[in-house]
Amino acid sequence: MTASDLLWLVGFPAIVAAVLAGVLLLLHGRGWSGRRLVLTASLPLPSLGALSCVGLFVHATLSPPERCGVDACGMVAVFAMFGLAYAAGAFLLGAAAAAGIVHLSRRQ
Repeated sequence: MTASDLLWLVGFPAIVAAVLAGVLLLLHGRGWSGRRLVLTASLPLPSLGALSCVGLFVHATLSPPERCGVDACGMVAVFAMFGLAYAAGAFLLGAAAAAGIVHLSRRQ
C-alpha cells in the first residue's frame, strides 16, 4: 500500500464528511461565521482518528517491556505517530473542502 492509497483511504472520507457537515451546518447553523462553519464541519472525522492514535500511543508507551516482545510497542508508537500525521492531513483536506462549500454558498 502506497502513500497515495492511504491518502485516498483517509482523505476521501474526510472530504465527503466535511462537505456533508458543511451543507448541514449551512442549512441549520444560521448566523455562524465562516470560520466557525469550516472548523466545525472539518473536525469530527479527523478527531476520531487522532483520538484513537493518541490512545494507542499512550498505551504503547505505558506498557511494561515484558509485554511488548521484540519492540512491538515501538512499532505501535510509530504507527500512532503516522496516524496523527494522516489525521492532520485529513483535517486540512476537510477544511479546504468545507471552505469551498461555505464560499460557494455565500457567493450566491
